Amino acid sequence: MSRQELLRRYLVFLLGLYVNALGISFIIKAGLGSSPISSVPYTVSLGTPLTLGMLTFVLNVLLVIGQILLLGKDFKKEQWLQLPITVVFSACIDLSMWSLGFVHPTDYFWQIVALLVGCAILGFGVSLEVVGNVVMLGGEAFVSALSRVTKKEFGLMKVCFDTSLMLLACLISLLMFGSIEGVREGTVIAALLVGFFARVFNRRLNGLRRWVSAEDDIPRPRRTSTDEYPVITIAREYGSGGREIGRRVAKDLGFAFYDKELIDLVAQENHLKPDVVERKEQNLSSTLLYELVMQDFTVPIERSLSFDDALFVAQSRVIRRLAAQGPCVIVGRCADYVLQDHRRCFNVFIHASTDAKFDRAVTEYRDSGGEAMDKLRRVDKARAGHYRAYTGRTWNDATNYDLTLDSSFWGIEGSCRLLEEAVKEKLA
Repeated sequence: MSRQELLRRYLVFLLGLYVNALGISFIIKAGLGSSPISSVPYTVSLGTPLTLGMLTFVLNVLLVIGQILLLGKDFKKEQWLQLPITVVFSACIDLSMWSLGFVHPTDYFWQIVALLVGCAILGFGVSLEVVGNVVMLGGEAFVSALSRVTKKEFGLMKVCFDTSLMLLACLISLLMFGSIEGVREGTVIAALLVGFFARVFNRRLNGLRRWVSAEDDIPRPRRTSTDEYPVITIAREYGSGGREIGRRVAKDLGFAFYDKELIDLVAQENHLKPDVVERKEQNLSSTLLYELVMQDFTVPIERSLSFDDALFVAQSRVIRRLAAQGPCVIVGRCADYVLQDHRRCFNVFIHASTDAKFDRAVTEYRDSGGEAMDKLRRVDKARAGHYRAYTGRTWNDATNYDLTLDSSFWGIEGSCRLLEEAVKEKLA
């Protein structure tokens, strides 16, 4: 990393620290509790002369000690940077609490509004920290260490950690005041919404990421389309015959064909069982509660990969390597998005009428009548959710593709012929 890039990263990270502190303070000023990570310091501050910033520093020092105990020799030297960062962060919290002294909403409606504003500010702050990506704060670093030691997903450990802090804050409050103070409905709302806001902002900071990483300053050799092999990606509705169309087109054009073959490649390279990969791929939970609670967007992805995230990264790596090895047809797995910078990539979406898909599911896939109708809905919903989660796009939006084909109108043979002609025209 160049000195210039490092400076840019720290500038963004320090800005994120202050915005983060401002968001925490805004949540507290709403009067409906604190954020989970601040619940213990805030509760203690209510009954002692110590400020929230001071107690935040104490908590983070304890979390650093916890990391040392968990990681032992694996605790790296650069992780000591958490301590000076914590000093700055704690000072920012006290500064922001002082600057927001005029914020005292009494009406419940305005308390909720202030809470939501605080969650949005905090989400933006952690997004800036993600972009900076130079060091993790004590809370996230402790969860990361806990995840490594227990070999559990980061998201699950984050939920357990936040819940433990809130329960500890309640216990401390009962001992100090005889009632629960500092932990209210706003604490739970913040736990659910901050990650959601962080995800929203993460998707909109690509320009800042490019500036931080100084991509425009890096000289790159000029490439032409002839430097890359032609690749066809196929997204398809269940029962549309997309896999069969892809297989035939690959055979006619002399291209390699990858669909379920990707499962074996990913499993082999990542020491997984093929049935595990097949069961988990494109099977993200689509419930809003799961997305809000279990998917963590408040730290850089490489530091908080869930199994689903890691599987997507592994598949993407294999897809890019296959595209570099020779002409091929790749079915599914968000390949159109993964290869969006590939200059000779032709992206296709294949759909069909419900009746045609139902007939194919029953006659060719051997699904029973009731099972077929359920799978038409369930499988496409899972594919759309997976695509949206990792690309931010709508799966069946025609603007994502070079060609969309209705296989129930053109038939398998006709769809193959149209696709081959289009590919030859564009990729010749």
